[in-house]
Amino acid sequence: MKPARTDSKITLTRTGLHISAELSFEEWQDMAARFGAAMSSAAFVIGDWLVYGEDHFRGQQRLPGFENESIGPRRVSAEIYNEALRLTGLDRSTLITYAYVARRVPSSLRNEQLSWEHHKAVAKLDGEEQKRWLQIALDEADAELAAVPTRRLRKSITAGRLLTQEEMTLDPADRGRLNHIPFLNRLNAWWSQMKENGWLKRATREQKETLVRDLSMVTRIIQELEN
Repeated sequence: MKPARTDSKITLTRTGLHISAELSFEEWQDMAARFGAAMSSAAFVIGDWLVYGEDHFRGQQRLPGFENESIGPRRVSAEIYNEALRLTGLDRSTLITYAYVARRVPSSLRNEQLSWEHHKAVAKLDGEEQKRWLQIALDEADAELAAVPTRRLRKSITAGRLLTQEEMTLDPADRGRLNHIPFLNRLNAWWSQMKENGWLKRATREQKETLVRDLSMVTRIIQELEN
């Protein structure tokens, strides 16, 4: 079935959707896919547009319309964002976030099956880690969801491993009781960062021995649990 065409019946404005003629169910249904595709791509499209502007126009002494203004440190970048604010109507923090994610996550690593929020969650990682976590978000999806929820993905990245549903949703009966999971997650995240930064290769024998002594309490806890 060909998609229904509703262009003559609808008008999109900054304040909403205006329907000027009656829609069939198929026409109404088709609009959802079109809006969804536009919304999911908008953040990346705007981000890529801003990155292009920063890369190609930042070195100019003047942007059109700013010829008579004085230049300060990083002035061109400020001019680009001022122009983007005027053209898009979006706030500065939103534009900066869009540009950050677009620059940090190149097109080659983006996955159409994942949301922009998924890509935002991995933006702080290096390329290989981005690719790995985005694939985890797809591979570990349950039957009801197309991908791992972004909240679970963010917390898993911090923990250095994919957290289980049980770890994400603690038993209400355990509220108020000290839980070991957050401490283990922080320890695991710390160790993952140490390895990524090359500490194991740089550390002296004395440094490693000191760390082993400091971590002996973990071994002691395990021994006590096994006895």
